[in-house]
Amino acid sequence: MKILKWAAVLVLVVFPLAAVSGYFIVLRTDAYQALGEFVKSSSEIRKRVGDRPNMRLHFFGYSVRVSGPGGGAEFSASLEGSNGSGELYAKLVKRGDWQIESLSLDGQQIQTATIKPSFPGSGQSEDFHQR
Repeated sequence: MKILKWAAVLVLVVFPLAAVSGYFIVLRTDAYQALGEFVKSSSEIRKRVGDRPNMRLHFFGYSVRVSGPGGGAEFSASLEGSNGSGELYAKLVKRGDWQIESLSLDGQQIQTATIKPSFPGSGQSEDFHQR
């Protein structure tokens, strides 16, 4: 009976708390922040969704793996702007700086570029997965 109680605690308390915590931690990663900066500055994205695009990460739409100067990340997010909305999918690779390997909005490729984080905390080791 004790095993069932502990299993219930894990399923009903620990796993949901870990998922929510992981989500909010990923929002603060260099990769997500760098992608957000690129989205805000991309003229192609602004043409499609309008000014001031707002990116909202899907709750289970991320995978971030970083160790030292290398790593990779994938994000699935919703974008909303003044003229419309869309679904964004991005793959990033870290080779010192974060580089967008591929980026699509509603299934159509967006021109990519190297992005450099302009915020504190760069270079930290991170490893988050949720899919």
